[in-house]
Amino acid sequence: MIDLHSHILPEIDDGAQSLNEAVRLCALGRINHIKKIVATPHFNAIGDIDNFLKQRDDRLSVLRRETEKNNINTKLYAGAEVFVDDDIFYSNNLKRLTINNSKYLLVEFSFYGLKIKHVSDYLNEIFSMGVVPIVAHPERYEFFQNDYDAVNEFASRGVLFQLNAGSLASRDGREEFELAYEMAYKGIASFIATDAHSLAHRPNDIAEMLRQFPQDINPELMNKMLVINPQIVLSDDDMPRIRYRRIEKRRFY
Repeated sequence: MIDLHSHILPEIDDGAQSLNEAVRLCALGRINHIKKIVATPHFNAIGDIDNFLKQRDDRLSVLRRETEKNNINTKLYAGAEVFVDDDIFYSNNLKRLTINNSKYLLVEFSFYGLKIKHVSDYLNEIFSMGVVPIVAHPERYEFFQNDYDAVNEFASRGVLFQLNAGSLASRDGREEFELAYEMAYKGIASFIATDAHSLAHRPNDIAEMLRQFPQDINPELMNKMLVINPQIVLSDDDMPRIRYRRIEKRRFY
């Protein structure tokens, strides 16, 4: 499997707080059949990309050396989880923050109080830069939980979505599970990742989480979300247009 979203780099954000914890997360990922991990530390300072990239790349180099020293056969790649707000209209170099220097950018938004129109404007701006947005954990946003049709609309425009494995394993709230399940079941999500932060909080024990997933999600779709589509991103290939069914809000009791 390929983990497209993780906070394993030490002492750069709210993820791993030490090099030892970062190495242990890599080891846990390998035990859980994760062969490739993209380090996507939080980025929220549009005017300070240079310092962020230097810090990220330095820590990534150190972690690579430590995993090799500890015989952890995991390939590590560079990325970022880019927080998007109105500052995006003053930046034209977000491609420097893409996953593995590809055309694909992992983005997140404010969780509450944001209008769909603003999200749409932000995504349009990203597309105008020649970058394809991957929306991190859409199931966690209040505006998507309240408006499933917005997800359908953005998907029709080529926006990609990454679900958190923990949401599908019911480790988060009911609203998160319901939206994540509908997106996975209907094929509108392109990726599943761990969004791992630490051994105690949101670990990357994805094999264990998979056992808690709803069993009626198509295995072919699961393989695409966990293996095929993430590799397309790492290789900077064009993502085939996804075939999906429109999602709709429903309740599971």
